[in-house]
Amino acid sequence: MKFTKSSVDTLSKSLDNILGEVTKYSESKEPSLIAPACTIGVTDLNSNIYLNTKGVSNINELEKLANNDNLYALFSCTKSITVMGALVLYERGKLDLHKPVSSYFPEFASIGVLEPGIVDKKTGELLKPLKAPLTQVTAKHLMTHTSGFSYGFIHPDYFTLITKGEVMDPVNPPIEFFFKKTPLVHEPGTAWMYGHSIDWLGFIIEKISGKKLGEFLKQEIFEPIGMTSCTFHPKTVENLNRVHYRKSDESLKLQEKFSLSLDPNLDLGGQGCYGTVGDYLKFIRVWLNLGFSPDSGKRILTTNTVEYARRNHLPENIHLEFVGLAQNLIDDDEPNKKQDGWTLTGNAYNSNDLPTGRPAGTIYWGGLANLSYWIDFENGIAGFYAVQVLPYMDEFNVEYIEKFESEVYKAVQESKSTTARF
Repeated sequence: MKFTKSSVDTLSKSLDNILGEVTKYSESKEPSLIAPACTIGVTDLNSNIYLNTKGVSNINELEKLANNDNLYALFSCTKSITVMGALVLYERGKLDLHKPVSSYFPEFASIGVLEPGIVDKKTGELLKPLKAPLTQVTAKHLMTHTSGFSYGFIHPDYFTLITKGEVMDPVNPPIEFFFKKTPLVHEPGTAWMYGHSIDWLGFIIEKISGKKLGEFLKQEIFEPIGMTSCTFHPKTVENLNRVHYRKSDESLKLQEKFSLSLDPNLDLGGQGCYGTVGDYLKFIRVWLNLGFSPDSGKRILTTNTVEYARRNHLPENIHLEFVGLAQNLIDDDEPNKKQDGWTLTGNAYNSNDLPTGRPAGTIYWGGLANLSYWIDFENGIAGFYAVQVLPYMDEFNVEYIEKFESEVYKAVQESKSTTARF
């Protein structure tokens, strides 16, 4: 669809207001500050409809105004980029989605299934060996989060393994961390569990390509699309919007010890990329255009691959429940409520029409520090809300994410109504 000039003007004013409300400090508000810096972007199939930033990069340096060129730690927004890289290899016949990944990374075969109750809570030692999985993990398992990998902040046994026993840095881990601290928590293909699956997919990409993940993505995605800001190694905080966390009194404090390494040992495909919102919108436009980049005129994936990937690939017998899924915006007693699914694009599949106006069939995800985006194929639009505030699902930012999305769909409806009249 095409936005009318009037709807774009109205939308721009409302989004400017949202940015102002999010980033303006006021002692009379509760909380006094939603986020130090915020960037909001909206795109159609061809280009940005809106892109603006307000606030400061660091709450302790009020003179350092944030702008559209500042980098964000993308956290799990990295996942969709890594999965696109895997689909590039899939199209070239170098990655079989249904073949055991141990055929590409032989050492992977040593990873077993963690049975309940076998982790000593005091020492982090295993009381019995891990069980060999009945089904070998495939790339499709990794892409749909049905492999069995979890995260330390989600699974209690992972937390014990990471915090007890042999000390390994979870912020800047060596590859040994993933062999020793991240077992499977269920049989592959039997359940959905959010976790390190896409980190592992990145390692598989490295094995197949012979390149570091960041180098591979630069060659196959960043440079062809024109995503010049994106990197796994910013090395300095100089151009970053810094991560802050909300304290118990609802005030914000700078996170001095950064959540991600600025020059990591490993390029982590599930969480490690940094970039601007403007560049991420260029990436989103490739999905919207079914594999083609309108920014560079280059095709990254075939239309058939994207059409296949954007479908819900989660088996009906696997229940998907996670804080932040779009299905949580629908009342549980809604008679026609459907469970969201998972795609092969690194994103969830929205199964319901949402109160904001977002239709079923969109794909969406976000990042730990309350970054959030959606990609609407029906209307040919997408939106991105970016802040750097912890904890995940901070209630105050979630409220503004919903406001942002609602304003976009008001503009969609206004444009459709105007077009219909003429």
